[in-house]
Amino acid sequence: MSNLKLGIIGAGYIAEKHLEVISKIRRLKVVGITSRTFSKAKKLANKFGIKNIYLDYVSLFNNNKLDGILILVSPEEIYPVLNQIIPYRIPFFVEKPPGLSFFEIQKICKKVNKFKLKNMVGYNRRYYSNFKKGIKLINNKGGLLGLIVEGHERFWKITDKVSNVNRENWLYSNSSHTIDLLRFFGGEIQNYSINKFSFIENKGDQFSLSIKFKNNIVGTYIANWYSPGGWSVKLFGKGVTVKFEPLERGFWYDKNMNIHEITLDQKDLIYKPGFYFQMIEFRNFLDSGVLSWPGQDLQNIMNTFSIIKKIVDAK
Repeated sequence: MSNLKLGIIGAGYIAEKHLEVISKIRRLKVVGITSRTFSKAKKLANKFGIKNIYLDYVSLFNNNKLDGILILVSPEEIYPVLNQIIPYRIPFFVEKPPGLSFFEIQKICKKVNKFKLKNMVGYNRRYYSNFKKGIKLINNKGGLLGLIVEGHERFWKITDKVSNVNRENWLYSNSSHTIDLLRFFGGEIQNYSINKFSFIENKGDQFSLSIKFKNNIVGTYIANWYSPGGWSVKLFGKGVTVKFEPLERGFWYDKNMNIHEITLDQKDLIYKPGFYFQMIEFRNFLDSGVLSWPGQDLQNIMNTFSIIKKIVDAK
């Protein structure tokens, strides 16, 4: 099969991490890169052997017959970039979030549907190799009974490092990772109740959800943004408990409370975890036109952002 020609929009940290992976995956060929900061684009082009650097995405599109685009810009830039590139009808991979409000994400989703455009949204934790092993273990022991996802944010550490609009919409910008893990592990949600409190942040910084999934699994989500902690997941099965804390480190407990380690695969140790297997899925998606689970397109991921909207709107 012939190479798939890719264009990159963005030249920051995340773009570099994706390019580390793309450069090692067969048949993926980056033919051009553009960024609002030309010097950053030039640096990545030199590092990864990208021949063409463009001042804007229009030049990137007009000078190349692209099979796919990767939109790897900062959270506050994603929506305006998406809004402009969708009419070009080029299949795309976009980092989360596709917008910083439910209105923006819904508008983008409708526009993508109008143009019937293939797309994939980057939720790399869905591709963690230790998660795959943990799910298999639970299923082999009789299935999942319940789960707990903790999404603590250490918010005092990031307040001076992100833009105000990013901070004010952090549930969309970053916490969507952990909220999405509810659906990843538990399936689609039947109903839930929300508790919310504002310690410092106007839109809330203490959250809990009590959840019932459609397959009768029960779950809890809790996040305290000003209390030391991090992201973690606990999965409760029949005679087995699986724990990821932090998410990259896994253990499982048997009936006798013996502890067994669940390790990441080598690809997740070499590269940013989840990125390699996620990009393999994007390549397969470009080939087949079918996005396989656990991949999410804009239509699928609206289920996660619908939950976030209700958290934001909760009093």
